[in-house]
Amino acid sequence: MNLQGRLRRLIPHPSDDSGSEAEVALDMAKYKYLLRVSTPQVFDLVHAEVFAQLPVATREAVYRRLCRDVPEEHRPTSADPEELARAAARAQDDDPVYLLRVLRRPGGAPGSAPEPAGKHRADTTTYGASVLEAAARTAAASPAAAEALLGFDTSLEAAQINPTHSVPRLTGGDHSAPRADWQP
Repeated sequence: MNLQGRLRRLIPHPSDDSGSEAEVALDMAKYKYLLRVSTPQVFDLVHAEVFAQLPVATREAVYRRLCRDVPEEHRPTSADPEELARAAARAQDDDPVYLLRVLRRPGGAPGSAPEPAGKHRADTTTYGASVLEAAARTAAASPAAAEALLGFDTSLEAAQINPTHSVPRLTGGDHSAPRADWQP
């Protein structure tokens, strides 16, 4: 890919569709940030809202997946959004990328591979993309997440999607200054 093509991918361009790649990437980054930093209370509130927004059939698929993956004492008792949020929190505690995996393929078998990347983006499937993107969009826009998202602009997740975001330098310790023999 030439330089112009690379720059086009980095610079957001206005789009007619509401789910432009830049918006989706921003929502996904915010969702990953929330998964990493939110308190248990915020996690439960945001995910109850996320699960409430899912179509009933998708919510049922997430329910079945949680019932299959989560230890019996933490399984949801129904497909109620609050129950799913509680069970998701337990699963997320044990595996920090659990929800990303489940929302990519809510009905998928554990360890099942995504479809080949020929027709779709490499990191998602057709079904999973709509579920994960919708979940990320809902979580990023949730009023319950507003306070947790205050630090997003200086997070690693923000820097990964937009080079204008910066992560503050660490100060102090052995890593604050380069070694004397370091050459750029």
